[in-house]
Amino acid sequence: MLKKIGKASILCLIFILLVQISNGNAKTHPFVIVDIENISRYNEDRIFFQHIEMVTDEKIDNSIASLLIIKDSKVYLFRDGYDAPENVATHRLTLEMENRLIPDLWENKADGNPDYIQVTDRRTELLKNVTQDFVTKNFGEFYKNARDSFLKKHVAIFTDLMVNRKNTGLFVRREPLAKRVYDTGPVKYFISATAKTMAEYIYYAEDADGDGITETFMVSIPDGFHWGYQSGANVIFIYNNQQEDIKNVIGKLAHNAYYGTPEEEQVIKETFPKSEDITNMIEDVYRTVKTQN
Repeated sequence: MLKKIGKASILCLIFILLVQISNGNAKTHPFVIVDIENISRYNEDRIFFQHIEMVTDEKIDNSIASLLIIKDSKVYLFRDGYDAPENVATHRLTLEMENRLIPDLWENKADGNPDYIQVTDRRTELLKNVTQDFVTKNFGEFYKNARDSFLKKHVAIFTDLMVNRKNTGLFVRREPLAKRVYDTGPVKYFISATAKTMAEYIYYAEDADGDGITETFMVSIPDGFHWGYQSGANVIFIYNNQQEDIKNVIGKLAHNAYYGTPEEEQVIKETFPKSEDITNMIEDVYRTVKTQN
């Protein structure tokens, strides 16, 4: 089993690196919005967070967050920015039949307040409510605390991988972004970083528009947990985040991967050679040279 996981993780890491190297700065990250009905298993405790603010397909919600918690074979799914897909599809069909311009039909945007909860015991539904007042009032604080604790934990792990980059194989890519003809401003750079832990977790952070802020952060483990073909990273999948609270947690990852973390700066300061040590070194070097002459 360990050999299978090891091989899978290597293939997954190679795939991510190839995605980074190919296609210039253009990036696409396949995903499927998580659904309890489609998760591959529910017999182990785990947490998954998915946050999407990206228009990849007009038929896919372009602003939605999902927090999935599996504990003691019970599954808890929270959503923020939920729009009922069947209602959106009906509205779209009506507009198409009337040959009218189709606006953004995903009207409910993620804002940090959950508006959907579904609870199941294995696959038997126990509760489902899509009323924001009810969900936010009863579970809003729980949702935010669980989400933030989970994200901060993985950001801390990724930061440790950066601090120990010499031993962790951190891979960082930085490339200039194409400029428009009339753009006379400074060159901006795409930055991405990838690393893998000894426990096979693969981390990826990306600043796609060169503004110095990480918008995309993914964590995955090749243990077979999924909810469909190309369902995406299965621990954390944040794609093109625009929310300030999440930005405050992940926003510096790509920047720190390239320029160095505050922890690394502190280590360098503490181990930086003293002036007198350099002076003595110079004296020793030239004392040897003089002796040889």
